[in-house]
Amino acid sequence: MRKIKDRIILGVVSGIIGGIPGALFNSFEYKKGLVDVKYGQMAASLFTTKDRVNTFSGRTLGKLANFILTSTLGTAITYTLSTTGRDYAITKGMGIASLYWYLLFGVSPRLIVPAKSKKASSNLLSLVDHLVFGAFTSVLITKLGDDPLFRDNNKRTPLIRLLNKIGR
Repeated sequence: MRKIKDRIILGVVSGIIGGIPGALFNSFEYKKGLVDVKYGQMAASLFTTKDRVNTFSGRTLGKLANFILTSTLGTAITYTLSTTGRDYAITKGMGIASLYWYLLFGVSPRLIVPAKSKKASSNLLSLVDHLVFGAFTSVLITKLGDDPLFRDNNKRTPLIRLLNKIGR
C-alpha cells in the first residue's frame, strides 16, 4: 500500500476518516435520546441562527465545520506522533482528543457558546466519542503514514532538527 508522505495531508485524511465512528455514535446516542444535540448541530449553531440549524444548509455547514475540526485534530495527533514516536499511539491520540473535548465542552461553553446540554449523560458520552476518535485516528495515522515521518524510525523530524541546531 502506498503511504502518505505529508504530515498535514496525513492528519486531514486520518482526521476525517477517524471522525466517522464518532459521528455514527453521536447519531445513535441522539436517536436513543441519550444526548440532546448532534455535533453537526452544535457546529452549525456557531454560524447560523437556531431556527436554521436543521435546514439543509445548516446541516451542510455543520458537517463542513465538523470536518474542519476533525482535520485539525487529526493533524495535531499526526504532529504529536511524528515528534514523539508511534509508541503508545492510541494513548497519545486519546490524550490529544481529550484535550479537544475539554476545550470544546468545558472551556468554550463558558466563553463562547452559553447553551448547555440538558442531559447529564451528554458530556460523558461526548468524552467517550472523543476517546474513540483519538484511538481510531492515531491507529490510522500509524498505518497510513510513511515511516520517515515518525521519530521512532530513527530519522528526526524537521522541528527536532531545528531545535537541536538551536540548542547547540
